Amino acid sequence: MVCEPGSADGRELTEDQHREAAVKLGRVWERLGFEPLQQGVLILDCHLQRTQDFLAERQEEFSALCRAWQEEHRP
Repeated sequence: MVCEPGSADGRELTEDQHREAAVKLGRVWERLGFEPLQQGVLILDCHLQRTQDFLAERQEEFSALCRAWQEEHRP
């Protein structure tokens, strides 16, 4: 899988805004196992065990956040 950041809602971004967004998205994608390829493009080999491990870690983090939120908002 290959990803390249762009505007999700069609807004025009300045070069600086695009660069900042690309860096932020790259950090998020790297947490899922994507690796930089070239000029803001990231690649993910879906068949690697490492990718599956990253996904499992993010799912655990999300579940923990959901549990914490539920505990805070319990009647």
